[in-house]
This record gives sequence, structure tokens and C-alpha cells, in this order.
Amino acid sequence: MLWRRYLDWAIANVPFHLQPILLTVWTIFFFFFAAPARRSIVSNLAFVLPGSSSLMNHFRAFRTLVNFAWTIAEAANYRVNKAEFSYEVDGAEFLEQLSTASGAIVLTAHIGNYDLGAALFAQRFNREIQMVRAPEPDQETARHLRSAVEKRSAGGVRIAYSTEGALLSFDLLSALRRGEIVSIQGDRIIEGVVHTEGQMFGESVAIPSGPFTLAQVAHVPIYPLFIVRAGYRRYRILTREPIRVARSGAARAQDIGKAVASWCQILEETIAQHWPQWFGFGPLFVRDAKADALRDV
Repeated sequence: MLWRRYLDWAIANVPFHLQPILLTVWTIFFFFFAAPARRSIVSNLAFVLPGSSSLMNHFRAFRTLVNFAWTIAEAANYRVNKAEFSYEVDGAEFLEQLSTASGAIVLTAHIGNYDLGAALFAQRFNREIQMVRAPEPDQETARHLRSAVEKRSAGGVRIAYSTEGALLSFDLLSALRRGEIVSIQGDRIIEGVVHTEGQMFGESVAIPSGPFTLAQVAHVPIYPLFIVRAGYRRYRILTREPIRVARSGAARAQDIGKAVASWCQILEETIAQHWPQWFGFGPLFVRDAKADALRDV
């Protein structure tokens, strides 16, 4: 996949007034040819906005893809041109707590500009973040993204991929015990990843268990954090009250289940307010995932 390299080239060389046109053209292209992503958005919106028609959800899916195009373009603008961005903070007291925490997990989602958010946090508070991402489609894309993000953040953001196996879990646990910050996305599971079922929008959802298990073992808080786009080069950082995974002596699954329920409530509220920026390109809802599996049989 070379599209990220082409994007970086376009950001550096195409005049600003032509960029919205190019973004719209490429969004139309991906809307029709990236069928799995489009179907996932439409399917997820059926749960988020119950009673909405399939036709309207296709228009909403296009709107979501336009937002996605702008977020990745602005992240590239930050990397390539060192562009400045303005942002306001909702939940400033929790962000301040996070900035001084001796070990913490930032739990985020595929909402808004999560890559840019990590870089801005590292820059503002001079803290290193280890960011765990879902695997990229190919190794070249993964290498390019890792190199670009780490170079632009001057080492403040380090990327690891969730396909790197059990050793990654030990590395993350060691980082947390050294007082570092680990950022993980908690709204999508990949095949083979252990998950816990929660409830969102009245439906069962599959949430990755890893962040909650790590927090429990390392005795660190989980800070829900999202960065949503508010306009051209303008963002809002949403930080919520930390989730603490108890060690009550009961079954570990029960303690993790309670923490997952807290996360689901926060995630549901955030998606309900900012659904045009939820880039849910994979199944989250259990009923939807089972339907996909039946179609593949």
C-alpha cells in the first residue's frame, strides 16, 4: 500500500485550495471501492441510530469517510509540514492527572484523530507514549507509519502492533511498571484477541480484555481519552474520569467486567455525540459479527 506515501507527497506539494477537492474525489473512490469499510459503518450506524433507514445511513457513511479523509490529511500535515493545531480540553483536571501519572493506560477508540492526539499530548507534557495499534494491511505501510509518527514526535510516541504476540504484553507491563504511559484502542477486536462482552446501545459488544488485564496487574488507572475534530486544524481533547480495575479477591473476570461496563458507558456517550467521527471499519456489535460470520460460511 503506497497511498500513505502519496498522501504525504500531496500534503507537501499540492496547493492548499486544491486539497479539499482531492480529498472529496478520493473519498468518493473509497466509498465505492472500499466496500467492507462502508458496510461496517452502515451496519454500526444501524445500532447507534436505531430506526434510521439504510439509505440515510449510506449518506452518513459517506460523511464519516469525508471526516476520516480530513483527519488523516491533517495528521500528515502535522508530520510533513510541522503545521500548528489549536485545541481545547474537556476534562482538563483528568488530563493534568494523566500528565503526572506514574504509569497509566490511555484507552481511546477509532474516533477523531487519535494519532494526532498522542503526538500533541507527548509534545505538550513532554511525556513518552507507547501506542498500540491494530495491524496495518501490509508491512510497508506499518513501517512507513511507525517511522513517520516516531520521527515527527521526536521519539515521544512509539508504535507497537497488536500482532506482535505475547512478548508485547510483557513489554507493555514493564513499561507501565517503569511509570510510562501506554495508549490502546478499545473499540475493536481482531481475530485471536481475548475479549469481554459489554453492553452499548442496548446491544452486546465485544471489547478487548487486554487493557483491563494490564491495568489490573500493573495497578495503574485507565484514562478514557478522545480527540475530535472541531474545524480546520482545530480539535477538542475529551478526557474522562479514570477507570480503576479492582482486585477485590473475587474472580478476575468479574472485576474486569465491571471496568468494561464503565468503559462501554463512556464509549457509548462519546459515539452518540460524535458518530460522524467514529471510524468503525470493523464489527463491534456481537449480533453484527455473528451475521458477518454466517454470510462468510
